[in-house]
Amino acid sequence: MASEDLYETEYEIGQDNIQKFGMDVHNPVFLISAALVLIFVVGTLLVPDWAQSVFQSARGWSISNFDWLFLGAGNIFVIFCLVLILLPLGKIRIGGQDAKPEFSTVSWFAMLFAAGMG
Repeated sequence: MASEDLYETEYEIGQDNIQKFGMDVHNPVFLISAALVLIFVVGTLLVPDWAQSVFQSARGWSISNFDWLFLGAGNIFVIFCLVLILLPLGKIRIGGQDAKPEFSTVSWFAMLFAAGMG
């Protein structure tokens, strides 16, 4: 058996997908995801007191054990943005060299401020 035979298949990507209501759904992935979400939501609605205690303890545990990760990720992101500003990569225009921005700098600031506050 040649090594080329190992890679030959008649399977086409998406051939088992279900196409209804204008969506292209990969059935196994959708069913597993939908079942997990449904179990989570129904379980939370049926026993809200227990769910609240579980969520609070999980939040407390994650904050106490991964606070360094949250702070580190935020700091690394800020440093990454500063490096992009200082490097020539920060001068690249999205949309091409002659692209004009759709919104002014003040408009961008207002939108970002509103999104952060909202």
